[in-house]
Amino acid sequence: MRTTQEDGAAGSGARCPVCERYVGTAGRCPYCDEAVPRDPWLRGLRLAALGLGGVGLVFLYLSVRGGEIPRLRIGALVPPMDCARVRVAGTVMRRPYVARGNGAVEYLSFLVDDGSGALRVAARGRAAQALAAEARIPEKGARVDVSGSLRVSANGAARLYLDRAEDLRP
Repeated sequence: MRTTQEDGAAGSGARCPVCERYVGTAGRCPYCDEAVPRDPWLRGLRLAALGLGGVGLVFLYLSVRGGEIPRLRIGALVPPMDCARVRVAGTVMRRPYVARGNGAVEYLSFLVDDGSGALRVAARGRAAQALAAEARIPEKGARVDVSGSLRVSANGAARLYLDRAEDLRP
């Protein structure tokens, strides 16, 4: 007597054509080692799904690469935005902090305020060195437009890290 699972699979080609046992998705019968034929439309459907997924990834890549990051208000930044790439504009509130090591700038940070809140902006490594080499470290009172990776700590304090020197625009 067949089980309910086997009865439902009888029309789907999930049975061996020789011994008529249920083989599921196997390409060969585990009982008699006979090849189990599959419906050709199922193979076509799988290939179409794979192709459609690939086309979707290409469109996703093109949409992300070609678009500019929208500018947000600092007060609108919330913890679920952790690790997001964001862009803000505002005024530098204090003189930037610059940390040097071995004669080179290793880290710099400054506070930006846009009227809705304040955000610490930081650059490390190559980005900090490039800003210092190009004399592009902003002074107190300067208007800046910055984009970078947002990091939100456990206590909700946000910090924006510049990935490249080009991410800081006057």
